[in-house]
Amino acid sequence: MEALTRGEVLRQIIERADLDLFADRVLESFWEQPAFQQLHPPREDVRAWVRWNLDLVIRWLVQGEPPSESELAVFREHAQARAREGFGPDVIPANFRRGARFAWRAMLEAATEEEQPALLESADLLFEYVDRVSRIYSEGHASAARVTATSAEEIAAGALLRRIEAEESPLPEDHRLAQRLGFALERAARPFVIALPDRSPERHAELAAKLRQTGALAASEGRRVVGLSGGAAPWRRLNLDPQAVIAHGPPAISAERGHSLDELRDVAHLALARGGCGEVGADDYLPELLLRRSPRIASELQARIYSPLDGDHAELARTLDVLIKNNFEKGATAAALPVHRNTLRDRIVRISELTGVDLEGTEGRGLAWLAWLARGKA
Repeated sequence: MEALTRGEVLRQIIERADLDLFADRVLESFWEQPAFQQLHPPREDVRAWVRWNLDLVIRWLVQGEPPSESELAVFREHAQARAREGFGPDVIPANFRRGARFAWRAMLEAATEEEQPALLESADLLFEYVDRVSRIYSEGHASAARVTATSAEEIAAGALLRRIEAEESPLPEDHRLAQRLGFALERAARPFVIALPDRSPERHAELAAKLRQTGALAASEGRRVVGLSGGAAPWRRLNLDPQAVIAHGPPAISAERGHSLDELRDVAHLALARGGCGEVGADDYLPELLLRRSPRIASELQARIYSPLDGDHAELARTLDVLIKNNFEKGATAAALPVHRNTLRDRIVRISELTGVDLEGTEGRGLAWLAWLARGKA
């Protein structure tokens, strides 16, 4: 089969697929891996990364266009950043292999008997992509190990924080580090996560070092700093960037320290996504936290409300977004679109017909609002 014909056949297979759903399923193929989860990657960031990779693979398979040098440079930067965050050299490549195996099986199942030969001829390209990316991650990890200026204390602080979150007993070196910092391991401590928008991982490592000088147990995780403080908020003693996001909670003890840190990572991520700054807490993002902790339910909510509005009804989806953003106040929504109030009324009726959700009732509005949050429009 000619290359062009093979590309056309592959395009037909791919066009029958829901790529957003496919990306979710590829993500699920490795999301729960312990080596991956112990570093708490933000799910939305990883999903966006999966979808971007999926688009690159599809372009190569269908159009015969491999990743460009600029795209490979993105991989190199990503590889070094993940190494600085503490990911082992094979964690990400292993995820690529798991994702590729899942994608390959799914594509074979989706192909007809007539299409399968074209698909089989493209197998080498898919796995060459995985091999090429894996080499970049291996090289990036080695490079990061050589050039990263992370101190022994930074590494030790990060290891101790992970042990605290895993509810493991402190090691002798943990006690020595805590004593050197003036941090009491057995006492309640205030959890915090700090993110500096548009600042490098190195800048975050410097901030973690300054926080340790105040007696806090702090370590950087790429573009954020996580920590525990036994006293008053240590970040208030530092001249932080005004755009910094500081997610913090009340003092916690034992296992609650780890649970709070895990939650505050999400809070910081949500605040950054909203363009927020300053001190924030879990109370500021309770609905969003519920959705992030229940990704399947969030996906089902979004599909329930927005899937019927996809495609030919994009204008209705936009109308719903604006209606929710304006707290279901019709006058403000009509002005924002802008449309006549009668037109808006007709659109709301049509949205209710397509979704089966009554937008005039409390329950329907609640479902729509949660779906809107899950969609990331807030």
